[in-house]
Amino acid sequence: MKPYLCYYFRMALWVGLLSGSAAANAQQLQPAPWNDPAIVWPTPPQAQVKVQNELDQIQPQLSDLAPGTAAHTDLLRRILFYKSMLRSLLKELPVPQAIDAAMPEAASMGGLYEHAYTPEATLRALYDEALALLTS
Repeated sequence: MKPYLCYYFRMALWVGLLSGSAAANAQQLQPAPWNDPAIVWPTPPQAQVKVQNELDQIQPQLSDLAPGTAAHTDLLRRILFYKSMLRSLLKELPVPQAIDAAMPEAASMGGLYEHAYTPEATLRALYDEALALLTS
Protein backbone atom coordinates (compact mmCIF):
# COMPACT_ATOMS: atom_id res chain seq x y z
CA MET A 1 0.00 0.00 0.00
CA LYS A 2 2.85 2.38 0.72
CA PRO A 3 4.22 2.46 -2.88
CA TYR A 4 0.76 3.45 -4.18
CA LEU A 5 0.59 6.40 -1.80
CA CYS A 6 4.00 7.52 -2.96
CA TYR A 7 2.89 7.22 -6.60
CA TYR A 8 -0.30 9.23 -6.00
CA PHE A 9 1.61 11.85 -4.07
CA ARG A 10 4.08 12.24 -6.95
CA MET A 11 1.26 12.51 -9.49
CA ALA A 12 -0.57 15.09 -7.38
CA LEU A 13 2.63 17.09 -6.98
CA TRP A 14 3.33 16.92 -10.74
CA VAL A 15 -0.21 18.06 -11.61
CA GLY A 16 0.05 20.88 -9.08
CA LEU A 17 3.33 22.11 -10.54
CA LEU A 18 1.97 22.02 -14.08
CA SER A 19 -1.18 23.93 -13.15
CA GLY A 20 0.82 26.46 -11.16
CA SER A 21 3.12 27.21 -14.07
CA ALA A 22 0.15 27.56 -16.45
CA ALA A 23 -1.48 30.03 -14.07
CA ALA A 24 1.75 32.01 -13.75
CA ASN A 25 2.10 32.21 -17.53
CA ALA A 26 -1.50 33.37 -17.88
CA GLN A 27 -0.78 36.38 -15.63
CA GLN A 28 1.86 37.86 -17.95
CA LEU A 29 1.02 40.62 -20.39
CA GLN A 30 1.33 39.98 -24.08
CA PRO A 31 4.32 41.64 -25.76
CA ALA A 32 3.92 44.86 -27.68
CA PRO A 33 2.58 44.39 -31.23
CA TRP A 34 5.94 44.84 -32.95
CA ASN A 35 5.00 43.73 -36.44
CA ASP A 36 1.35 44.72 -36.62
CA PRO A 37 1.03 46.66 -39.90
CA ALA A 38 -2.10 48.42 -38.63
CA ILE A 39 -0.08 50.24 -35.97
CA VAL A 40 2.03 53.20 -37.01
CA TRP A 41 4.56 54.01 -34.31
CA PRO A 42 5.93 57.54 -33.97
CA THR A 43 9.66 58.14 -33.88
CA PRO A 44 11.21 58.39 -30.39
CA PRO A 45 11.43 62.23 -30.58
CA GLN A 46 7.75 62.45 -31.58
CA ALA A 47 6.80 60.08 -28.78
CA GLN A 48 8.87 62.11 -26.30
CA VAL A 49 6.71 65.15 -26.99
CA LYS A 50 3.48 63.20 -26.52
CA VAL A 51 4.66 61.55 -23.30
CA GLN A 52 5.96 64.85 -21.89
CA ASN A 53 2.63 66.54 -22.67
CA GLU A 54 0.80 63.73 -20.87
CA LEU A 55 3.09 64.10 -17.85
CA ASP A 56 2.54 67.87 -17.82
CA GLN A 57 -1.21 67.23 -17.62
CA ILE A 58 -1.26 64.52 -14.96
CA GLN A 59 1.56 65.52 -12.58
CA PRO A 60 -0.21 68.61 -11.11
CA GLN A 61 -3.20 66.42 -10.20
CA LEU A 62 -1.07 64.45 -7.72
CA SER A 63 -0.91 67.33 -5.24
CA ASP A 64 -4.72 67.38 -5.00
CA LEU A 65 -4.89 63.76 -3.79
CA ALA A 66 -4.24 62.45 -0.29
CA PRO A 67 -1.19 60.17 -0.10
CA GLY A 68 -2.04 56.55 0.58
CA THR A 69 -5.43 56.65 -1.13
CA ALA A 70 -6.15 54.41 -4.09
CA ALA A 71 -6.52 57.42 -6.40
CA HIS A 72 -3.12 58.78 -5.32
CA THR A 73 -1.45 55.38 -5.82
CA ASP A 74 -3.01 54.91 -9.25
CA LEU A 75 -1.96 58.36 -10.42
CA LEU A 76 1.54 57.91 -8.99
CA ARG A 77 1.79 54.60 -10.88
CA ARG A 78 0.79 56.37 -14.13
CA ILE A 79 3.37 59.11 -13.55
CA LEU A 80 6.13 56.56 -12.90
CA PHE A 81 5.05 54.64 -16.00
CA TYR A 82 5.29 57.70 -18.24
CA LYS A 83 8.55 58.89 -16.67
CA SER A 84 10.12 55.49 -17.22
CA MET A 85 8.86 55.48 -20.81
CA LEU A 86 10.28 58.98 -21.33
CA ARG A 87 13.71 57.88 -20.06
CA SER A 88 13.71 55.02 -22.56
CA LEU A 89 12.62 57.31 -25.38
CA LEU A 90 15.40 59.77 -24.53
CA LYS A 91 17.80 56.86 -25.05
CA GLU A 92 16.27 56.49 -28.55
CA LEU A 93 14.61 53.14 -27.79
CA PRO A 94 11.81 52.31 -30.23
CA VAL A 95 8.36 53.12 -28.86
CA PRO A 96 7.16 49.49 -28.36
CA GLN A 97 10.32 48.67 -26.42
CA ALA A 98 9.97 51.84 -24.34
CA ILE A 99 6.44 50.79 -23.37
CA ASP A 100 7.59 47.30 -22.45
CA ALA A 101 10.52 48.66 -20.45
CA ALA A 102 8.21 50.93 -18.44
CA MET A 103 5.87 48.14 -17.33
CA PRO A 104 8.07 46.68 -14.55
CA GLU A 105 8.63 50.11 -13.03
CA ALA A 106 4.90 50.82 -13.11
CA ALA A 107 4.23 47.45 -11.49
CA SER A 108 6.85 47.86 -8.78
CA MET A 109 6.39 51.61 -8.24
CA GLY A 110 10.12 51.75 -7.63
CA GLY A 111 10.07 49.01 -4.98
CA LEU A 112 11.06 45.38 -5.01
CA TYR A 113 7.95 43.73 -3.64
CA GLU A 114 5.00 45.71 -5.01
CA HIS A 115 5.18 43.96 -8.39
CA ALA A 116 3.58 40.79 -7.03
CA TYR A 117 0.56 42.75 -5.78
CA THR A 118 -0.14 44.84 -8.88
CA PRO A 119 -3.26 43.51 -10.64
CA GLU A 120 -2.89 42.58 -14.28
CA ALA A 121 -5.92 44.75 -15.09
CA THR A 122 -4.05 47.81 -13.80
CA LEU A 123 -1.04 47.07 -15.98
CA ARG A 124 -3.25 46.27 -18.97
CA ALA A 125 -4.99 49.65 -18.58
CA LEU A 126 -1.63 51.46 -18.58
CA TYR A 127 -0.49 49.47 -21.60
CA ASP A 128 -3.67 50.25 -23.52
CA GLU A 129 -3.46 53.91 -22.54
CA ALA A 130 0.11 54.12 -23.87
CA LEU A 131 -0.92 52.40 -27.11
CA ALA A 132 -3.76 54.90 -27.57
CA LEU A 133 -1.46 57.84 -26.86
CA LEU A 134 1.45 56.71 -29.03
CA THR A 135 -0.16 55.19 -32.10
CA SER A 136 -1.60 56.92 -35.12
